Amino acid sequence: MVEYRLEDLARISGVSARNIRAYRERGLLDSPRRVGRSAYYGERHLDQLTAISQLLARGFNSAHIAEFFAALRGGKDLSGALGIQASGWCRPTALPLNVDPAGDDIRTLVEFGLVHIVDGSIEVTDPALVALVGGAEDHRRLVRGMAHLCRATSAEVDHLAESAAAAVAECEGGLSDAGLPELVRVVVSARVERALRAGLSAAE
Repeated sequence: MVEYRLEDLARISGVSARNIRAYRERGLLDSPRRVGRSAYYGERHLDQLTAISQLLARGFNSAHIAEFFAALRGGKDLSGALGIQASGWCRPTALPLNVDPAGDDIRTLVEFGLVHIVDGSIEVTDPALVALVGGAEDHRRLVRGMAHLCRATSAEVDHLAESAAAAVAECEGGLSDAGLPELVRVVVSARVERALRAGLSAAE
């Protein structure tokens, strides 16, 4: 885990040490890890400073940003953080793929629920995939990559799901049924994300 002293964080982020202290006092920036009188900041703080700078550049003031961050830390989504009522107008719409719907790769993606065929056209409806597809120039290359990932990880993903279910069964009432599905999703997703980052870094 990479950590920074205040001066290093200021140099890397482009935000002055004085402003970093001010952001911390106003609740915009998470508290650093302390060892004695020394304070250590991590990648999370760097990401927060980047977000703060971007929001300031868009005309939001520090009070607005503190309110947004407090809402996000409390588990609200973007609409909740902004204090607006989410409805159909803000949901990503289906995005068409310009590839042959009869190809093997498309059949794989349909099988895994990543795309749908509607009236002979291929549509992506998952919000995260809509964002990726929308910025891709070569849909065929993207589809090949997605299908390959699905095939290559299918058995491992199924095994992971089975292991998670077995682990939950072993908790002997330590977990509440009401929030159990979401708890499993968050814990397993965080672990997978961390392992994936490590694997991709090692492959570079």
